[in-house]
Amino acid sequence: MIRLLAIVLAVILVGGTATAPARAVTPLQLGNVDVAPPSEAGLPASLVLYGENGAPRPLRFWLDDKPTVWLLADYTCATLCGPMISIVSDALASSGLHPSVDFRLVVVGLDPKDTAADAATMKRARIGSDAVLSATDFVRGDAATIGTLARALGFRSIYDAEHDQYAHPAAAFVITPSGGLASALSGLAVDPTTIRLALIAAGEGKTGGWTDHLRLLCYGYDPASGTYTLAIGRLLAAAAAVTVAVLVLLIGILFRHERLARGMRAPNSFAPPSRTSTTN
Repeated sequence: MIRLLAIVLAVILVGGTATAPARAVTPLQLGNVDVAPPSEAGLPASLVLYGENGAPRPLRFWLDDKPTVWLLADYTCATLCGPMISIVSDALASSGLHPSVDFRLVVVGLDPKDTAADAATMKRARIGSDAVLSATDFVRGDAATIGTLARALGFRSIYDAEHDQYAHPAAAFVITPSGGLASALSGLAVDPTTIRLALIAAGEGKTGGWTDHLRLLCYGYDPASGTYTLAIGRLLAAAAAVTVAVLVLLIGILFRHERLARGMRAPNSFAPPSRTSTTN
């Protein structure tokens, strides 16, 4: 029994080592992925971005003298970017505010390699409301421009070159008509009431209202297996560690019991020799 458990333990340890996916981004690096807006954060109005028709325009063009919601997303992302856009656009559609009048939605391509076709595909797939669709722009920029915009908002991401994907926060930035950051919300948990209040405050020019807890990352989806390797991988690793610990404890207990049993069965070496009868 002990030998069998030892073999099982060895298989778990070796198998876990053999099948563990290579980590392109370390946990230490992921710890730096978050949203930490600087004081008086805002969008640089002179940055040049490319609209859906490919024409370059200064960023102030998309502010359009009204509150805006800005998202940074990978247009070819197979994980949370698409759902984030849908959640935010649905919240806007249900907010009671009027698209194109009370707000606009601007999505910035996080990956400079993404094309206008990628942006158009994502837009068609993820904006459910026609009214919000007409008030939404998907824009692109070069690496330097995107980096400048991200830093201005305190948006920190990491590029995983091995898998060509970004580890980044799922954040929705509510911007005042003049380009100041009014609030940063969770792009995956925002609700109509919250985004309505944030846009009303932004319309009044209020900045620095609040920042949600934005540590839920968009990273680690494996299209081949269809699993979220970062979150589920950690869960499986923890479960495997518990299993190994239980097996080690069980083997130790059984080994101790077996030694005690052997000791009880062993002959007493100090017992006097038995007498044998003799005949005269």
